[in-house]
Amino acid sequence: MQSVSENLRSDKTARVRDASQTYGFGVSRRTLAAILFALAVLLLWEVYSSFMPPVQIPSPVRVMRRFISMWSDAGFLTYAGYTLIHVLLSVTLAFFLGLGIALLAYFFPVLEDAVYGRLAPFMNSFPGIGWAFLALIWFGINSQAVIFSATAAMLPLALINIGAGLRELNRETIEMSVSFSRSSGRRTRLVILPMLFPYLFAALRLCFGVSWQIVLIVELLCGAPGLGSIISFARSRYWTDMIFAVVILILIVVFVVDRGLFARIQTRIGKVYNV
Repeated sequence: MQSVSENLRSDKTARVRDASQTYGFGVSRRTLAAILFALAVLLLWEVYSSFMPPVQIPSPVRVMRRFISMWSDAGFLTYAGYTLIHVLLSVTLAFFLGLGIALLAYFFPVLEDAVYGRLAPFMNSFPGIGWAFLALIWFGINSQAVIFSATAAMLPLALINIGAGLRELNRETIEMSVSFSRSSGRRTRLVILPMLFPYLFAALRLCFGVSWQIVLIVELLCGAPGLGSIISFARSRYWTDMIFAVVILILIVVFVVDRGLFARIQTRIGKVYNV
């Protein structure tokens, strides 16, 4: 059995080393494959768009021109700022509400059935469009409606992920921490949260990725200022290239923030807490 494990580890190491093999200009094999795939997609897109009217499938060049021209439009920048604020506020609220409810059920086990057996399934099955229409009735056409409905739609994602992490905590370590401190707040800050870190960051990254989808839909339905309104306006004018440009912008933002910010913070904090 030991030899099988060693063979598996050596095979995995060989695959990783093979994938990280560099070619000219220091480009790894994996990076080169990603670049070639992106170029192939752009080529197929260009060829297909040449047989279709621009109102249906605009060419990559047309979309790129629209993408560049949008940055000189003050109205677009203002609406993009609204969407960014909606995303950041809704993610923050959903994350900390989910963390608070999960910790409440953790320290008071009598609430576990109410939280994970009733609240989480209900909110997880409630459609995001339903929250959008309710928010439109309760708050009107404004940013509060967008933030409320997006927070409500993402809350079960944070709650379920953080709750799963709490259930996987090492019980022996938790019991040992009780002997050193009777303060629940101190144990939470020094023991539980560091152990819970991988699940917290997974919930945060998941909420950030999903939030853009929810916020855009709610902005489109509620008519609140944001990129969703720009997409709705572009649809009414049949400016398909603008819709493509907005979608590409969102993809770039999510990718850069997730890989350039979240991944680095997760790696650095993981080294500090050895998780």
